[in-house]
Amino acid sequence: MKKMIAVYYLALVMMQTTLMSKSSEHTQQNKKNDTWITVFVHGSFSLKPHLTLGNALNVIFDHIENSVYYRSTEINRQDKFFYKNQIMMGLGLHKIDIKNPNKEEAARISAGCYEKISQFIGNNPCDQYYAFGWSGLVSHKLRYLEAGILHQQLGDLIKKLKAEGKNPKVRIISYSHGGNMSIQLGAIHVTKSPSDQFFIDELYLNGTPVQIETDYLINSPIFKKVYNIYSKADCVQKLDFFSFKRFFSNRKFTNRKNFQLPDKLTQIRLNIIDYTPKDLNANISLPCDDAILKKHFKKCTYDPGHYELWFMGWTILSYRKNFPFNPLPIMNFLPVIVKALEEHPECSHDVIVRILPYKEKMEVYNYEKIKIKHDPVFTTDFLPKSFLDDLKVHALKYEPVDYNLETYNRKMYDAIAIAKYEYQELKSLKIQEFKNIKKEKSDKKNHSKDHKKSHPTKVVNLQKNNKRLSGFLHNT
Repeated sequence: MKKMIAVYYLALVMMQTTLMSKSSEHTQQNKKNDTWITVFVHGSFSLKPHLTLGNALNVIFDHIENSVYYRSTEINRQDKFFYKNQIMMGLGLHKIDIKNPNKEEAARISAGCYEKISQFIGNNPCDQYYAFGWSGLVSHKLRYLEAGILHQQLGDLIKKLKAEGKNPKVRIISYSHGGNMSIQLGAIHVTKSPSDQFFIDELYLNGTPVQIETDYLINSPIFKKVYNIYSKADCVQKLDFFSFKRFFSNRKFTNRKNFQLPDKLTQIRLNIIDYTPKDLNANISLPCDDAILKKHFKKCTYDPGHYELWFMGWTILSYRKNFPFNPLPIMNFLPVIVKALEEHPECSHDVIVRILPYKEKMEVYNYEKIKIKHDPVFTTDFLPKSFLDDLKVHALKYEPVDYNLETYNRKMYDAIAIAKYEYQELKSLKIQEFKNIKKEKSDKKNHSKDHKKSHPTKVVNLQKNNKRLSGFLHNT
């Protein structure tokens, strides 16, 4: 009996070992077939030319369909001029050709630099880079509808890659209100059948205005990991006031009644410190000795602003010429930051990442509300200066010659003028149509009166006692 139990136990162990071995082989095979799909989602178009009381009320009530703001944004969204300074292409999901950069689409340059940095830190090469284009309108209703389009097109792409024997993993890198549009995928997910559901392995929110209308959607099972990247120098992120539920938007996700932050959320505050020569004419390289460094160099804080998170350095918006990574957006360096955090699980899910370009280092601190001087959780290597300089030079080769403030303003205000003219013409046509209908009704009424006068109709009063029309019940 004991021998039989021993044999049974040995067979069970061997079976478990075989299953574990097969499972391990299957996992390794899946990793070999892993294909990362990286989708970039741009932000909204500038509201600055449309900031009037009337437009603000339309946005708050989400009634923008019949407005100059809606039509002018639609006109600008179709203009390829605006593709030259950020990752933005046509409406819908479009593959980015990172191997053939040009001066017409900044998407090729920015995504190409992202891939070079990704490979530099040891990730496998990949060419599955896409831009998802949406209207760019500040409308909660439209963001939900356009998230449905993203879900459909992304689902089709995932099915296609699976049919090719690949194991697709999805990364969405979004900016500003493009992040709020991406979060809506959580609302779309629950409306789909299991066969049409998929998962987002990594969702990045760069400078996204955090709103209580949608923040809870990060708890959706569609998102496996969520990274909220923000900066104290980003003033635009907090300026979204188009809601009755709050005064302004937030930089961070916070706990509240009926909403708890999930463990899959990591919030990253960016802090960049560099040094510039006190004597701008002096040609002095950065010394290693801190005493000499402080004597000849001035410490500067370059926390990224809203536009430095996403746009190329030649944008006419607020991108500083002396920004340490000019002309690259901070978004390009996410692979370095995230890999460092993954290698140090002792960090909290709420951190400050301090980048020190002059030292080629990066320090990571656990975020604390009360500012107390403390040591970093860890310090690690950032990108070498030589590699970073090569990336900058490569990007600057494709700076467009016709992207300037005059052209930008002309296109913005020309679109507004066209939209106003169209709506004025439409209004005139509606007024004329109303007059025509009114005249037609009046003519019909007058014609009916004239007809009755010329052809009087004899009316029989059936209530009057008339023997001739009394019917068969009349008692004669």
